[in-house]
Amino acid sequence: MKKSVRRVFRISIWSIVSIIVLVLAYFITVIAIATSKDFQPPMSDTLNIVEGRNSFLFEDEQVSIISWNIGYCGLGQEMDFFYEGGKNMGPDKEMYQQYINQVFAMVSKMDSVDFVLLQEVDFDAKRTYYDHQDSVLMSALPMFSYVTAANYKVPYIPFPIFNPMGRVHSGMMTFSRFIPDYAARVQYPGSYEWPMKVFFLDRCFIIMKFDLENGKEFIMVNTHNSAYSDAADIRVTEMQFLKSFLLDWTQRGNYVIVGGDWNANPPGFDSTKVSSGDLVYAVGQSVDTDFMPEGWQWVYDPTMPTNRDVSAPYFKGQSKTTLIDYYLCSPNIEVHNVKTINAGFAVSDHNPVYLNVTFLPDTPCCDSVAVYEFMKEEMKKKKSK
Repeated sequence: MKKSVRRVFRISIWSIVSIIVLVLAYFITVIAIATSKDFQPPMSDTLNIVEGRNSFLFEDEQVSIISWNIGYCGLGQEMDFFYEGGKNMGPDKEMYQQYINQVFAMVSKMDSVDFVLLQEVDFDAKRTYYDHQDSVLMSALPMFSYVTAANYKVPYIPFPIFNPMGRVHSGMMTFSRFIPDYAARVQYPGSYEWPMKVFFLDRCFIIMKFDLENGKEFIMVNTHNSAYSDAADIRVTEMQFLKSFLLDWTQRGNYVIVGGDWNANPPGFDSTKVSSGDLVYAVGQSVDTDFMPEGWQWVYDPTMPTNRDVSAPYFKGQSKTTLIDYYLCSPNIEVHNVKTINAGFAVSDHNPVYLNVTFLPDTPCCDSVAVYEFMKEEMKKKKSK
């Protein structure tokens, strides 16, 4: 009897050891493959511009923009997400088809604006049945020029364990009614430590540049920043990098607008001003009110949330929501209207945000080149004293 017990015990131990060895071998192999194929984009990469109709941007016209994180057409109101505390990696095929059809319908109606900035667009991913969403969305705005940029490219993600995310190739798209003179993907600095870095996003922003008749340039920026919840230090590095980039462009007198998913509340965010009937919370620390120099404008609709918590399906008044999608405009831009479109988080965990602006002509108060030169002269005077 004792021999029999010992034998069972030895078999059990060896079975457990064998399983542990197999699991370790599996993850070591996955990490090795992901490391060998790690997406390592350059700091700046010129993008191919697919040109739409022949249209040119003039500095004296109003410009309208919509920014929307479409949640890879997989995070509608019925869905949760495993990485944020939920159970699901993506919707079943039937639900996914409903989501992408509805996203297509909504983007098609955006043909009256001048720019459409999209985040979390899947180009080829298991979670969205290897659907090329960029091709689908391209047909939603057939008259627009557009560019795409990858920020999430991993051959195989082994989580969740019983339904792995698998292959992911995802990123961002910027649509423009006007043909840009130049477009680029700009890589944000900072990343997770290895081996986590090979399974996470390589954050970036897209720029479109337009040469204007007054000799200046308009820079349209589409951004998707890291979240405070798991990458606070990385996000600080990203924001400082973006700040330097923007100030460099505006020192030359150019016009700049940044729109996108900032993954942080804007300066002055006040949850009590939200009047949609949603439960609202703050995400980590808001962007500092003095982060940008005087005159820069953080533009958002304080009455409506733009993002909902995906640890569980969405129920209005019960699910937590917040405001993390908005715009930043240079001092030489006049803002006329900003409004969050209440889509009820039906097909994405984000609501779209609309903006309408005009470019200001140079005046003593908004000629950024003159201000820059004046500041340099003042600094010289102080040093000479």
